[in-house]
Order: sequence, then C-alpha cells, then structure tokens
Amino acid sequence: MRQVARETQPSIHMSSQVEVTSLDENSMKRMVLSIEKRINENMQMRTKYGDKPERFMDSELELYQELKRLHVLATAPELYPTFVRTRCVPSLLGLLAHENSDISIDVVDLLREMAESEDAAPNDLLVLVTALLDNGAAALLMEHMGRLSEAEEEEAAAVHSSLAIFESMLEAKPEAASELAQGAGLLGWLLARVKVRGFHANKLYASELLAVLLQERWRRGRGEAGEMYGRCTGDVREIYAR
Repeated sequence: MRQVARETQPSIHMSSQVEVTSLDENSMKRMVLSIEKRINENMQMRTKYGDKPERFMDSELELYQELKRLHVLATAPELYPTFVRTRCVPSLLGLLAHENSDISIDVVDLLREMAESEDAAPNDLLVLVTALLDNGAAALLMEHMGRLSEAEEEEAAAVHSSLAIFESMLEAKPEAASELAQGAGLLGWLLARVKVRGFHANKLYASELLAVLLQERWRRGRGEAGEMYGRCTGDVREIYAR
C-alpha cells in the first residue's frame, strides 16, 4: 500500500494550504470533533475502496487539511489539558500507522510542534507528554521511524522530528528515560544509528539524544543502568574514534 501513498501524494500537497485561525477552547473542541469525523470517514472509505485510491482520495485530502488546521494548537499550549481530555491523542497516534505517508508524517510534525512550543508552561507540557506516553506514543513513533527511509528528504526530516519529540519527552518527564530506552527500544535504535558511517544530521542528533538518555539513566540509578551506561558510552567513543 506504500505505492498507493506515493501515487496520491501530489494531490494532497497541492491542496495543503489551509486557513488557520486563532484558537480558544470552544474552537479547539470543534476542530477535534471535525478531525475525528474525518478520520472515521477516511477509514470507512479505505476499507470499502482499498484498491481504488480515486474513491477514497477526497476523504484523504479532507483528513490532511484537518490535520493542518490542528497545527494551530501548538500556539495555544494552555489548551493542552483540555485537548488531552477530548481523547483525541489516541486518534492522532493511530494515524501514525496510516498507509499514506503524508498523513503519518504530518502527525509527527504536529506532535513535534506541540511538544516544542516555547510558550508552554511546564505543567501543560507534562500533561501532553504524559498522555502521549500513556497511549503508547513511544512505541508507535519507533514503529513509524522503522518504515521511513532517510534517503528520502521528507522522511529523513520526519525521523529528525521524531527524535525531537523524544527529546521533549525526556525534558518534560525525565523519569520516562527507562521506558523510552528499553520499553520502546529507543536506546538500541540510537546506538545502531550512530554506528552508521558517514555524516548525517540525524546521526548527530541521535548521538546527542543518546548522551541525554544515558546520562538520565545514570543519574537515576546504578547497577544495571550504570553498566549499560559504561558499555554504551564505550561503544560511542569507539565509533567516533574510527
């Protein structure tokens, strides 16, 4: 189905410009209702006409446009607690498995913008990050990165955005380090990424995030965590000594 996604991308990109207005609690709730409706409609059309992209393309475009409108939420982080209560977070995370990469990548971009909002109060950001973690965002982001090719510019950018989300999670909730490192498999992915020869912005970011992750694990425990810190930092030093 990845081929179908590639074939439908041009139509979506040509119509990606949407009008975004200021946001308050009521308008945010209306946007959530609208995107939930578009998600359900697109799912129904894809189920019914899975082998006929021209039949579900309109619903896909409408879903993509609703996602673009939702980006304005990053400018109103004070609404994060209310947004979380709408239960829209699980719906958005479900779109990471969408067969159209335009849809799934835009979800990553949206989550990154929300997690990196400069105006977010620590408590509001913590509410968002906690909701993401409670709904399996770490594992879902890892699965999504596994389907991306860094040889493609847009997909490489999505990997970078995913790493930015993980970094924001660690900053907002440092105690999630163990969950991210082992539960979601982020530690193994970072180690594998920094071992790849040649320079790439994602390799640099992976090494920086790896250092943050290991330092947090070390700060919060000894024993197994300390041994892992020693082994991993030794691997990283060996990589950069080549």
